[in-house]
Amino acid sequence: MLCKKLLSSLLIMLFVLPSSQVWSQTEAGLQSQAKFYVQNIAPTQAVSGPGSSNASQGQTGPTMMAPAPGPVTPGAPPAQVTPGGPQAPVTPGGPPAQVTPGEVQAPEAPGAEQAEVAEEAVEEVSELATRARTHGLDLRLFGYNFFRRPPSSFLPVQMVPVGPDYVVGPGDTVRIVVWGNVQGEYRLTVDRDGQISIPRIGVVHVSGLTFKQLRQVLDREFERQYTNFQMNVTLDNLRTMRIYVVGWARSPGSYEISSLSTLVNALFASGGPSGAGSMRDIQVRRAGRVIVHFDMYDFLIRGDKTKDIRLMAEDVIFIPLAGKRAGIGGPLKAPAIYELREEQTLSELINLAGGLAATAFKSRVQILRVQDRREMVLFEDDLEKVLSGRGPDLPLIDGDLVRIFPVSGVVAKVVRIAGAVSNPGEFGLRESMRVKDLLHFAGGPLYMANLDQAELTRVYVTPQGPETRRININLRKALAENSRENILLKHDDYLFVRTVPEWDLYKLVDLNGQVKFPGRYTITVGETLSSVLRRAGGFTDKAYPKGAFFTRQAVKATQQAHLNKAIDRIEAEMLAIAAEAAQTELSADEAKRQAEYVRQQRQLLAKLREIQALGRIVVRLDDPERMRGTPQDLELQEGDTLYIPQIQQSVNVLGAVYNPTAVIYNPHRTVKEYITMAGGPTDIADTGSVYVIKVNGSAVSRHAVKWFGSSWDGTDYTFHVGGLKSMRLDPGDSIIVPEKLERIAWLREIKDIASILGQAALIAGVAIAALK
Repeated sequence: MLCKKLLSSLLIMLFVLPSSQVWSQTEAGLQSQAKFYVQNIAPTQAVSGPGSSNASQGQTGPTMMAPAPGPVTPGAPPAQVTPGGPQAPVTPGGPPAQVTPGEVQAPEAPGAEQAEVAEEAVEEVSELATRARTHGLDLRLFGYNFFRRPPSSFLPVQMVPVGPDYVVGPGDTVRIVVWGNVQGEYRLTVDRDGQISIPRIGVVHVSGLTFKQLRQVLDREFERQYTNFQMNVTLDNLRTMRIYVVGWARSPGSYEISSLSTLVNALFASGGPSGAGSMRDIQVRRAGRVIVHFDMYDFLIRGDKTKDIRLMAEDVIFIPLAGKRAGIGGPLKAPAIYELREEQTLSELINLAGGLAATAFKSRVQILRVQDRREMVLFEDDLEKVLSGRGPDLPLIDGDLVRIFPVSGVVAKVVRIAGAVSNPGEFGLRESMRVKDLLHFAGGPLYMANLDQAELTRVYVTPQGPETRRININLRKALAENSRENILLKHDDYLFVRTVPEWDLYKLVDLNGQVKFPGRYTITVGETLSSVLRRAGGFTDKAYPKGAFFTRQAVKATQQAHLNKAIDRIEAEMLAIAAEAAQTELSADEAKRQAEYVRQQRQLLAKLREIQALGRIVVRLDDPERMRGTPQDLELQEGDTLYIPQIQQSVNVLGAVYNPTAVIYNPHRTVKEYITMAGGPTDIADTGSVYVIKVNGSAVSRHAVKWFGSSWDGTDYTFHVGGLKSMRLDPGDSIIVPEKLERIAWLREIKDIASILGQAALIAGVAIAALK
């Protein structure tokens, strides 16, 4: 029973569905077609007719009849059709078909707002511009980019007083205010017959009158009825009027515009000419005749707006095909593709482009021309002759491409000066320029300049290649205008002014600590450490020369570079080990331990990268007089520092001992005894790798100290017995007891062993159960 009900319902739906689908598709198709015409084709989408918002509210924004695709008569402007209705016949060049009252109109799309101007269009690229690009010239049609995004400032403004020459017509609202013996205020709309009806005055015909004439007519009509009164006449709501933009326009059609609109307003509202349309001969046709030929170049280039007439209802703006065009590129003030009218020659085209730029090369001009529509030819000429009138002015034809070349970017005729002068650099070579002149332009020689000997390098061009010669010049004589030394300069000469021999500004070193006169001292070239110590008064009574801390900037840079390389190498090794471990199968606990291990390694690397090299050099100081001339008497450099500490009375014991601390110095104690006084080595101590850092910065390990024989004690080689642990130290020395780097993870091993024993017990239990 249930299946029968379902089958019956399905059959009913099949019978009902087709008719509803057809109706919905038809309705949807009509709506989408209407929306296409109203929103997509025309730049403004309001369709005039009875009941439309434009007619009822008196909107003044431009309203355009929407064009529809259809057959177009060759050579004629785009046709206009009735939206949503059958296509109307179009006369070539004539106005578009209008929607008449009573015809079915396309429903306006819900929420669609009426546009005030044509939508922004994609810039059209002409064939001439495409050809120019193939030859390295980026040219565009001049003036057409003004219409790509029409500025709102070109739309007619409504809230402005009308001029005395404004022509009153149907739809205008006249406001009359009268006071005196008679008082009243009237707001009257001019009807379609061109009349207004004034109470107690009657019907007055005002259509076709100028605003000035309107005031005179109203004064005369009121004077017939009243005396001793004053009157003010204004126009409130101005009418809208329909005009047509046809021909080769970017968005042809009919527009509802304000009665204040001019030709330029309408052009900007409609998007201007298309890429094929003319900018030089825009026509306004009224009552079957052309009343003005407007040249847009006059407005854009010269600001001439004298032919920008005010439009009237039913005016037709016709944009014909563009005439002859030629492109010009290169160093000009306004390179572009221009439409030619009276301009017929090269010089006139250059003037149209604003003239040559300052960097234009005047000895060459190139014209690329299509000849007889069969081949491309190239004309070359001297631009200077053409512009000066010494040669014929080259005539232009349609499609010509003119190329102006820039001057070379290489600066010609220069000389250079370097060395001990105030302003070294490159200078322009003047005529009859000599060495003294070049020194003057460079600000003169500095006080450390070697005036007795300078070097002038000169290049000669030979068939075998450039040949360089050097000339020694006595600048002292050249400045005194000695003709032999003050030689005439040539292009690309290079003058080098030397300093006096071994010139260098004084350098500074720092001496601090236990010297009698600490401070910053200047040093001369080759001055040594003993010399500066003598100048500082020598050591004080508390000085400890063995602990001298000497640093040098160059050594610091080298040490830091080696330290960074070592850290990078350690990081690479750690990453390799971690990658190898990641490829093996790990349990969850092992993976967790591995991640923690990697994290600790990264923390260690971060700490290592914070370490800064000191640049310390191990020096062995003595009395300055005894030091002089010995290998320990270092030659000082800029930035060297020397710190002499006080006599220290302790020895530091650090590392894997139970109590890392400083132990009072005793000249008879050995390394072993100092470690014992610090509590002795811990269980994790690596006693076989103990080493000593001497107070002067040197290090002594067990490999340097023999059990019997000559050994290194950090300062010199001496006879020693007993190895490192029997070595005696100096005050301030440090004993380092390192930890063992490789230790057995006993807990992990115990865990693994317990796991193996547990598995063995489980297997044994299963076997025993099977035997039973």
